[in-house]
Amino acid sequence: MNAPSPLPYTTPGLPGCGGRIKATPEDFRVEEIPLYPLSGHGEHLYLEIEKRGIPTATVIQELARALGVPLRGIGHAGLKDAQALATQWLSLHCRADPDLQRIPGGPWRVLQATRHGNKLRRGHLAGNRFRIAIRGMDPGAPAAEILERLRRRGFPNYFGPQRFGQRGDNGARGKSLLRGTESPAGGPERRKFLTNAYQAELFNRILAQRIARDADPGSILGGDLAVLHRNGASFPVDEAGLKEARRRAEAHEISASAPLFGYRVPLAAGLPGRWETALLEGESLALADFRRDAKRGSVKGERRSVRALADDLTWERDAPHPDNGSGATLLLEFTLPPGVYATSLLREVTKSQEPASPATR
Repeated sequence: MNAPSPLPYTTPGLPGCGGRIKATPEDFRVEEIPLYPLSGHGEHLYLEIEKRGIPTATVIQELARALGVPLRGIGHAGLKDAQALATQWLSLHCRADPDLQRIPGGPWRVLQATRHGNKLRRGHLAGNRFRIAIRGMDPGAPAAEILERLRRRGFPNYFGPQRFGQRGDNGARGKSLLRGTESPAGGPERRKFLTNAYQAELFNRILAQRIARDADPGSILGGDLAVLHRNGASFPVDEAGLKEARRRAEAHEISASAPLFGYRVPLAAGLPGRWETALLEGESLALADFRRDAKRGSVKGERRSVRALADDLTWERDAPHPDNGSGATLLLEFTLPPGVYATSLLREVTKSQEPASPATR
């Protein structure tokens, strides 16, 4: 697979502010918002943890070793950025309360513990609340104009670069796994992760095609499969319903969707459907090729909104912040739904394919 092309912006006519994020973990704060209240009883111990500069996977491994809980018995709603100050919930399947004093000290800690009746599963969260500082930005850049446009229209729901691994080859490996040209090494979770990365890469390519045609991520076309933001349900948009669908999109009720390809995913009609079919053909794949045995990362597929909306988006220029560094500082606060990458919003503001951080600049 060729290296992916740079993803187009939804605000191409407005220069970015540059700058850097994650100069310290405190510059990138994320708080997980639970999907449901916890009952206080049940076979699963829920721990709210705070971590600083450490991957969620490392926390889970350390927790399993310290408390003697199998890795498969620990659940999480999502992986949080490593270079961040983040709070999230983890669940442990254990009937008796373990001795939490056995947890080693370090860059993470337990904030509170309670119980619930089921394991915490991926995606079981209402969203994530972010507080992010962009430091060393160009003070003359039209950051406020960009952010106002993003608040009004939304932004492209790209998968962030962290989805594709440090070498950026997770998608290519997922394709090789599906086609049987890569050995199905690792456990089923790892194999599914690589297949999902390939789905994400194809999604980004379709979304980039849409944004290159029309920079408005809220645009609705005849033949689209639109998704309801409140529950993710999809429905077809024909020419007769196009005007009403565009009104609902402007009201942030719905957005167009693109496929995370799989053996059961429905495809759009009209121009969007032709894009989707052409991409599959260009990859020499059919939907049935995503139905392999478990070792080959079989996936059903689903539709994903091409537009993301940031709730409660606010910003402040030159906000007080320790170690300001050179240039101005922009402090952003916003809430995103599950599965939406904060970096996809930040790149519109900074106008860099990946906002600079200690690992990338």
